[in-house]
Amino acid sequence: MIIADETPPSPSKSNATLQSPLLEPVSPPAYGAPPHQQYQPYNAAGSSAAYSSGPYSPLLPPNHAANTDLEANSSRRDSPAQRFWKAFAVAVLIYVLLGIFFGTFSISVHSYQSKKRWYDEFPIPSDIAVISCTRGTEMQTNTYGWSSPFSSPEFPLDDSAENSLLSSTYGSVQTSLSLPLSSDTLFFLSRGAISKGSVHIASSPDLADADTARVDVKMTYVDPRQGNHSDVLDQTTVCLVKRKGGKGKQMGVGLFSPRHWSSSPYLIPQIHYDVTLVLPESRGPSLTHLNAFETDLPNFQHVFSRSLDELVTFGRLLLKGGNGLVSAVSLTADNATIHTSNAEIDIQSLKARTASLYTSNAQTKGHFTTSHSLEINGANTKVKASIDLVPQSGDKEGKVGIKTSNSFIEAVINVHEPSSSSYSGLSFDNSSASSSSSSSSSPYSPTISVSTSNGYISLLMPLLPLNSALSLTASTTNGPMTAELPATYEGSYSLSTTNGKVETEFDHTKDPAGLGRKRRLGSGTSPSGHSSMFSDTIYWDEKNKEMGKIRMKSVNADVQLVL
Repeated sequence: MIIADETPPSPSKSNATLQSPLLEPVSPPAYGAPPHQQYQPYNAAGSSAAYSSGPYSPLLPPNHAANTDLEANSSRRDSPAQRFWKAFAVAVLIYVLLGIFFGTFSISVHSYQSKKRWYDEFPIPSDIAVISCTRGTEMQTNTYGWSSPFSSPEFPLDDSAENSLLSSTYGSVQTSLSLPLSSDTLFFLSRGAISKGSVHIASSPDLADADTARVDVKMTYVDPRQGNHSDVLDQTTVCLVKRKGGKGKQMGVGLFSPRHWSSSPYLIPQIHYDVTLVLPESRGPSLTHLNAFETDLPNFQHVFSRSLDELVTFGRLLLKGGNGLVSAVSLTADNATIHTSNAEIDIQSLKARTASLYTSNAQTKGHFTTSHSLEINGANTKVKASIDLVPQSGDKEGKVGIKTSNSFIEAVINVHEPSSSSYSGLSFDNSSASSSSSSSSSPYSPTISVSTSNGYISLLMPLLPLNSALSLTASTTNGPMTAELPATYEGSYSLSTTNGKVETEFDHTKDPAGLGRKRRLGSGTSPSGHSSMFSDTIYWDEKNKEMGKIRMKSVNADVQLVL
């Protein structure tokens, strides 16, 4: 029988007991039931001694282990109601957070949609800022005298087309805008799948403000679809716009329709814009001057049926169309660029310091006057041009270039004496023999280049100043070539061809300077009847025999030069 000592151990004993394992080995306990251990109340002062007395003392303080168990048991003892309310609180918190997030997102979307304007759906270029727009449905209805669209000149349809569109909706609307003439640039712009039409320039004494131009826009439509015509009108707009960036103030008018038309190709509406720039009539001797006028109008034609050089002059004139002709009676500009495709350029008179023209699959014809340079380019384009190169006083060179393909070139080029005339009143001295040029220490040097393929070249040059250093290059393939120059030409010439012959003719025997000189050939001979290549010089004065240069070349055709 083992009797347990119930007397509480003294601190000294406890300390001795704690030290005993380190000082001497402890005897193993006897086998059997462990002695009864009585736990002492925990206090902070004696905690280390209280729970450590005896070999069966717990590793943690009694109260610490008990507290841990109580906390674990407490968490395990949460009732179902408590667990429900905790989950409910978490769900409410998540709901509130999601509501805040999606509410903010919805506000942002709504704010973005409110900032997005209705005209943003149109293909407006990124460099264009819209000032205001008018939908077709907001324009004034225009009353026509025709009973159907087929009697309108805008829609010259044949009988079969008329029969297929008898149920079409048709009509016309119009609007007007104002542009300040003080703008550095005035421009017209068009984008959209069904935008097409024509541009005109006119004048009116009725404009109240002499510093403002009016733009009249008439839109004629034919809608083959059954339904309300407001659909097609609602999807077209005319806008007052300005160009972002760039130099100065650039104001214009934009004509826009949808990028794509979703209906059947057989049910696409037809729209024709008639755009007229109405200028105030000049109240003095000077003409109205526009710093710059530009158009960027695909599928538009430019028709200037009156003499605009009696009305307005342009600093820079840029007419850019496509699938539409460019026709003008007279234009005057410092710099002119005219570009179209699949339609002809027909200008009765264009006067410009520099000019550039281009079209394709059509014809370029007209009379062109330039003081510095003229370029006529095309693809599959016939060229019929009358050209006056009129250098200004002090100019030392001028350029004329004509280039096309798969078609012919017919050109008459007059090179005039340097003149102090202005473009608005050019007067030409038709006398090619002038003492002013002959006395010049530095000769005027015109450069002329003519080129095509699969077509002939006919070049006539009636006028050329004395002592001019002309450079002429002409080439073609599968077509003959003829060039005729005046007696004032002096310099070298070279003719060549394959599967053909070269030929020269000399028709001028009288001295153009009136000095009684005789014309000389460097070799004193002419090409034989079957020659395919020949070079020589021709001159009135020995010192000028290398002044000019002519190079003519063809393939599979004859070459002829008349001097």
